Amino acid sequence: MQRKHSFRSRSIVFRLYTQITVILVILFAALLLSNIYSLQVVQKNIISNSEHTLAIYTESIRNNLDIYAKDLMEVFENQADFAREYGDQYGSSGHAGDYFKELRLINALKSKMSNNYASDGMFIQIARDERVLTLFGNRINSSNKLALVDELKHQNWREMQVQGNQEGQWSVVEVNHVYYLFKWISYGEVSFGTFVQADHLISLTSREAEPASQFVLSDQDGRILTAMSSQASLAKKDLDMTKQELGNRYLFVSRPIAEFGQITNIVMKQSVFSGLKLIQWLIIGLGAVSIIVVPLVMRFIAKEMLRPILELVRAAKEVEKGQPAFPPPSRAYSVEFMKLFHAFQSMVHEITHLKIQSYEEKIEKSRAELKVLQMQIRPHFYLNAISTISSLTYQNRNEEIRRMIQMLSRHLRYMFRAEQMLVSINEEMNHVENYIRMQEIRYPDQIFYMTDLEPEAGQVRIPQLLLQTFVENCFKHALTYGELLSIFIRAHVERKTDGEMYVHIVIEDNGEGFPEARLQQTPSSEVTKHEGEHVGIATIRRTLQLLYKQDDLLLLSNGEEAAGAKIDIWIPVQDDSGAASGMKVGEV
Repeated sequence: MQRKHSFRSRSIVFRLYTQITVILVILFAALLLSNIYSLQVVQKNIISNSEHTLAIYTESIRNNLDIYAKDLMEVFENQADFAREYGDQYGSSGHAGDYFKELRLINALKSKMSNNYASDGMFIQIARDERVLTLFGNRINSSNKLALVDELKHQNWREMQVQGNQEGQWSVVEVNHVYYLFKWISYGEVSFGTFVQADHLISLTSREAEPASQFVLSDQDGRILTAMSSQASLAKKDLDMTKQELGNRYLFVSRPIAEFGQITNIVMKQSVFSGLKLIQWLIIGLGAVSIIVVPLVMRFIAKEMLRPILELVRAAKEVEKGQPAFPPPSRAYSVEFMKLFHAFQSMVHEITHLKIQSYEEKIEKSRAELKVLQMQIRPHFYLNAISTISSLTYQNRNEEIRRMIQMLSRHLRYMFRAEQMLVSINEEMNHVENYIRMQEIRYPDQIFYMTDLEPEAGQVRIPQLLLQTFVENCFKHALTYGELLSIFIRAHVERKTDGEMYVHIVIEDNGEGFPEARLQQTPSSEVTKHEGEHVGIATIRRTLQLLYKQDDLLLLSNGEEAAGAKIDIWIPVQDDSGAASGMKVGEV
């Protein structure tokens, strides 16, 4: 009995059941505590978010007011003496206006009202009840303009005190049942001023009102000036009265604005807490369902999953010990596990096959790398280069000798980078162009070459000396003394018929082209008899096959328009993973 209990306690099903039960108990306890705590946290977060939003809005409003005040001060500083002189003239001349002087003052106002950050209007009161120059912004409608002009003309700005009598304050003035914020400067009998409608001031910050979150502006006495609210009645109430009426259903978060009053965010409690309660009840319901489902799932796991898994483990251990084949299942399990057994059997067979193939490919790849190293040794080229330098010394062509030595140094440095199997097409093209320039010194006025390389193709990596080998063949087989050798190299990214992306490299010359027998030769017979003659092409073909697991990436032909040789090479463009060759290219 004790042994049976010990076996049961060590069972994975029993342990899973126990652990899940403990987790469920902890989760339910956490849910009970979270139901109490989450409401408080959400409310604190709402207040914190509202305070953060109000801080941003307050800063925006104050910045706008500072811009308006700065514009007013600039106009006052530039035009104060002129306006006062004109005001004295206007009063002494029996209220006879001067068109050009008023035009100058209007233009001064217009220079500030023409920018995108201007206030709703600016004015200059020349004489009370007689003459006022006013310029309105686009946000003021025509009916309000008439009322404002009358207010601006008859208001005694000199005697009117700024609200709170503090520097930087703006005064709240109601005109035609619309609240405006005014700021002015009096100089003698002349007053300069600017104003902005309260509705427009808050609309610059909050474009539209949401039912769950509303913003209102109020003055220092609590009078609501404007409200971005779906409840139009808020604009007609006092803020304290609104708090008494809506305090049970809304949260009120306020932030002072030193210039005139404060901004308040009114958040609907129901819109926030209703979603939270729904989620909590959903979690509780899922927890209750899990109490019933978990035992059933544990029973199913014990019967239908653990047994075949254990058998798979035993079979895997047999394979690990050296058994060449995966043992078949002892009985019929579910369809999925039978497929899994079959997949393991196929995998073991494939692993055995791949081990053999991997060894063969390593041997072939080593041979290909040896061929590449052998291709790097070109005794005749270096002897010819030294002979060319020697010949140039007798001709005192020191500049060409210096260039030849520099290019030969770069050539050797690149050739001896044998540790890099793959290089970018840009690097290979630079090496090829360096090689051609050396040949131009040896064969002046006999070489013409042109390249066409897409930027995306230049980043793709290819086997080192891939292009160099074919360019050398152009000089070896296509160059005739006294005749012009033309070489064209192009590399473009394109999509083949199989839907995969490739870099298509084309190398053409104007020589006699490949012999017909060479074109009809199969890839497998390239190095069987003429190893030394065509070892470069055969090694490149084998290298491409080993790297990219494709045998159709190299095509030799003769040009259609000219009789020269043409080589087409396709390099697969890998995705970001670079599974086959570690290559990458940007999006095409």
